[in-house]
Amino acid sequence: MALDLNEDKDLNEKVSDFFSKNKKNIIFYFILFLVFYIASTFYITQNEKKYFLASDLYQKIQLTRVVTDAEGLVNELKENYSKTTYASRASIYLGNLYFKNKDFSKANESYKWAVENAPESSISSLANYQLGILLFSQKDSENAILVASAINDNGFKGLKNNLLGDLFNSIGKLEDARKHYQVAYEFYKDKSDLAKVVKLKIDSIGQN
Repeated sequence: MALDLNEDKDLNEKVSDFFSKNKKNIIFYFILFLVFYIASTFYITQNEKKYFLASDLYQKIQLTRVVTDAEGLVNELKENYSKTTYASRASIYLGNLYFKNKDFSKANESYKWAVENAPESSISSLANYQLGILLFSQKDSENAILVASAINDNGFKGLKNNLLGDLFNSIGKLEDARKHYQVAYEFYKDKSDLAKVVKLKIDSIGQN
């Protein structure tokens, strides 16, 4: 028992001596940790606030059918929350409104903004897909092919290759069209009725 008490006393003395010798360093690192903790908590809180406000704006945009009203909200979202997913999604939504109103130049700009600023491949792929459709509608198949080829999200594999099939078909590159339609067909097979539509396209190649 006496041995244990002596060991405890020695340990306490060593701990006390350690803290005495390293007091300034311990205080410094404690303050540093405290500052880091407060700063990181503040940063997380501000980010959460930003995403909440961006989400609220995006919901308002989705309920807007008037282009001029949507423009103001989308511009506000881009200016204040450009790094969020909501900004690029909103730009695609606005592009669709422009497209619907046949304002193709502004639609083009909106889709390109989303492509360049989207933080996720799924969103940039959607923007490229919409841009490809827009260019196809304007009979600019060559540029539409470049845009559609840039789609890199696996979830868009079917849409991408179906669009590429249409584009190559429109310029008479039938074997390229067949190849892309086949990829789209395999993607949709046993998953969607779109497989039937793509199969009809494959079967019709060269019949016109």
